[in-house]
Amino acid sequence: MALAEMCKARIAVHRAVADELAAKLQALGCCEFVNKEGEAGHSEAMFRLREKRHHVDELIGDAKFLIRLLEPYETKKEGSLAKMLGDIPTLTFDQLAAQVNEKKFTDFTSSMRDVERRLTETRADVSRLKGLLSQIAMLESVKYPLEFFTTGTELVVGAIYAAPKATAQAMAARITKELGEMVEMQQLPGNEKDPNETFAVLCQKSEYEKVQETAAEFGAARIDVPKDFLLTAAAEKEALTSEISGLEAKEDELIKELAGSADEGLDMARNYGDYWTILRNRLEAMETGVPTEEVLIWEFWVPKSLMKKVEYTVEAYSAYTELAVVKPDEGEEPPTLLKNAPWSSCIEPLTIMYGTPTYGKVDPTSLMAPFFFVFLGMCFGDAGYGLVVAGILGYLLVKHKLSPTLRKFFVLMTVGMGMSVIFGAMTGSWFGDSVTAFPFLSGLVPLVHGIQVLDPMNDPMTLLLISLGLGFIQVMFGLAIAFAENWRSGDKMAAVSDQGGWMIFLLGLVLMGCSMTGYLPSAWVLPSKIVAIGGALLLVATQGREKKGIAGKLFSGVLSLYNVTGFLGDVLSRLLALGLGSAAVGMVINLLANLVAGTPYIGIFLAVLIFVLGHTFSIVVNLLGAFIHSLRLQYVEFFGKFYNATGKDFTPLCNAAQYSRIQEDSSVN
Repeated sequence: MALAEMCKARIAVHRAVADELAAKLQALGCCEFVNKEGEAGHSEAMFRLREKRHHVDELIGDAKFLIRLLEPYETKKEGSLAKMLGDIPTLTFDQLAAQVNEKKFTDFTSSMRDVERRLTETRADVSRLKGLLSQIAMLESVKYPLEFFTTGTELVVGAIYAAPKATAQAMAARITKELGEMVEMQQLPGNEKDPNETFAVLCQKSEYEKVQETAAEFGAARIDVPKDFLLTAAAEKEALTSEISGLEAKEDELIKELAGSADEGLDMARNYGDYWTILRNRLEAMETGVPTEEVLIWEFWVPKSLMKKVEYTVEAYSAYTELAVVKPDEGEEPPTLLKNAPWSSCIEPLTIMYGTPTYGKVDPTSLMAPFFFVFLGMCFGDAGYGLVVAGILGYLLVKHKLSPTLRKFFVLMTVGMGMSVIFGAMTGSWFGDSVTAFPFLSGLVPLVHGIQVLDPMNDPMTLLLISLGLGFIQVMFGLAIAFAENWRSGDKMAAVSDQGGWMIFLLGLVLMGCSMTGYLPSAWVLPSKIVAIGGALLLVATQGREKKGIAGKLFSGVLSLYNVTGFLGDVLSRLLALGLGSAAVGMVINLLANLVAGTPYIGIFLAVLIFVLGHTFSIVVNLLGAFIHSLRLQYVEFFGKFYNATGKDFTPLCNAAQYSRIQEDSSVN
């Protein structure tokens, strides 16, 4: 079992040293505090803790606000790729804490909120005025002051109507005839495709009702003029343009103010935010305790191998604390911490991605590592491709301080690429058939052929048999793991019937097939048949043991033999198709490069371009396919035989930051 053995500890600590001790345990990074839901009290100490945490939460919110506000104006930006690769500052927690000046931060945040408020108001005003400016475009041809169409005067009122072209002129004629000199109309120019004609109408207030009735009779719709408009359209447009220019200048000044403060503000927000996040996590852990007026009682999980380290840290506070190892509560399951040998620990991210192993059960990391490396190398299957990808990954591993998880992933891919180089060399695949395709590389042919042991393009059956053999070995290995786990846990019946029966049956079938096809001596036919029949009988006798009645047990047992098709599908892992895919694509790319190489003047350039771009595309596509397929072989066909992934991750309280790497302070140890 490659899982760290966990133990549960309980500590009673006087509130006078609680925060200091919690900080020391947080720096250790190996204690996962247990939240005793429903047991938290309402002592004064707990009240102060919660009040402090709420204050810290507000500060974290302010830090997030500053980051959101100022990031668009940052001048010393680092690429997201660089950050992902670990190019972030490294400092101790004490160095981080020494930077924090809460008053400076709150004053700065207050000023930035004021700038944001003014910027928001300015942008809203600009948006509103631009909307008015777009509306004034339709009114530019109106020769009357727009005041007539908004508030009107004491005697005169106006309106603008859009009438269908079919009735517009009749409406205008009717209004002119009925009101005579009491009305003045102006037809506004419009688009030929516009279905309406627009009129500006001025009349005495006493006659306005008649105008409205006539317009309604002819299906005309009144167009509202914004009440902000009082002058002529030209004057209003000029005023709006001038006001918008002034507001945009004000907006630019506010943006410059933000930009001028961005770098300093972001450094402060990120560093302070990291500090307060660490502090908040500590306070949340402290709140898990059951309080009295003077004491907090914490419980936490810790790897047994690190318990001495915890005891040494607590010993400095022995006058104020009492530490003891306790038994877990009934039904309580410890968290899971993977602990694998260095050669296989890089596979741990793949295990966690599928699911956390149940504590006390099997950790599949080291068990699947050899299969994953071999399958990834076979699926990618080209020595040249493997060298290129391994070189890039190796450079990134040396050049950057990657996060632990990303470093493990890069290491596992580098090892997989090493296997690809080995498999590609064994099959003679170097950027496809580049060595034989290009005459200037002919000097390398003896060397390539000297280390080549298999030609899958001309002898695919051998590679198929190797693929099937590896698939069978992994299936049997998975069953063997499940057998051992059931036997260890005391369920010997399940071990013998569920796994042992299938192992005997499948082994007998394979031996019988090999002996009947000539891969094994014919004398093996009868013994292998006996083994297969024995395994089948064991399955028939035991697979229906949960059913009631002899008939039900027998029927279920016979029906279980159909599951052999599932095992057959697991064995037929399709490594052959993927293994040949890289070589086939590489051959096509080389063929195309050779075809254009003879083109006058630009042939060599085109050949190099096709070679580089084509193989780059092939590397990306085949690497993705090889990784996903190799992972599928583990998740679907291997883990399903034995893996129980219902555990919960071990998440210790630690000094984890987002924008910096917190270096362990040697004074803590």
